[in-house]
Amino acid sequence: SSASFAQAVARGRGLLSPQVALHALTARTARLDLGGTEAASGTELRTFLQPLPIVIPTPRRPILPPGVPPPSSTEIDFCFHYMNEEHYHCGDAIRSQPKRIGDAVLRVLIFPTGTDTGVARGSLSVFLEAVPQPHWPRDWEFANIRYAITCIRWPSGSSDTCNGKRKCDTWTFKANRLDRGWHDFLSPGEINRYLGPDHFVCIRGSLEAECLGRTFLLTSQSTDGGGYPGPTGEAAGSSASRRSWVPRGPGSPPPAAVQ
Repeated sequence: SSASFAQAVARGRGLLSPQVALHALTARTARLDLGGTEAASGTELRTFLQPLPIVIPTPRRPILPPGVPPPSSTEIDFCFHYMNEEHYHCGDAIRSQPKRIGDAVLRVLIFPTGTDTGVARGSLSVFLEAVPQPHWPRDWEFANIRYAITCIRWPSGSSDTCNGKRKCDTWTFKANRLDRGWHDFLSPGEINRYLGPDHFVCIRGSLEAECLGRTFLLTSQSTDGGGYPGPTGEAAGSSASRRSWVPRGPGSPPPAAVQ
């Protein structure tokens, strides 16, 4: 909290210069996106930093098309800046912040110019990825999870609507099946139809209400979830890197790299 940080700075008067403390505070507020004045409201901290100015960064805001509601508790948004395909190499991956839904922890995994699996360069590859947690059992799984991925289109005019391209699938997430999605979610050049005025692309992953009960480890069933073809008839698949994960004890060597 800001109070704890202020106490730490106050106790470190003999060790930290005001310039170093100000830099640390600014970096921390930017990382946590606190905004407002809460981060610098402690009396001890203000006294220590005076007469230096307190710089509070402007809070970040979602880069969403106008009229699009913020993500619900079962939705994960990832908006990233896309200039052109030359800014990325094939196989480069970017990820959203993880989000907990039930016991499951999920995030959006994107390859801006496609995976290195033979898909046409310039394709937008999008997946939903499970993020294993240390307290999960070794044989964890979330069975038959019905999910969707949507690329939200920015309206081209005041009378236009914010529709998008949406694909659905059913998948069992487990240690050796961390992600599921589409290597060619958008074909080369198609991404230009979904760019915002500042060249942002908005991807929204979501879970269907029918499977929320299966996002809890106690209710997950040991069944094998196969792929479900989306409405366009395109089968989903795992990303290029098929990773496995098992919990490691203290002093255990790291797992070998998967080729």
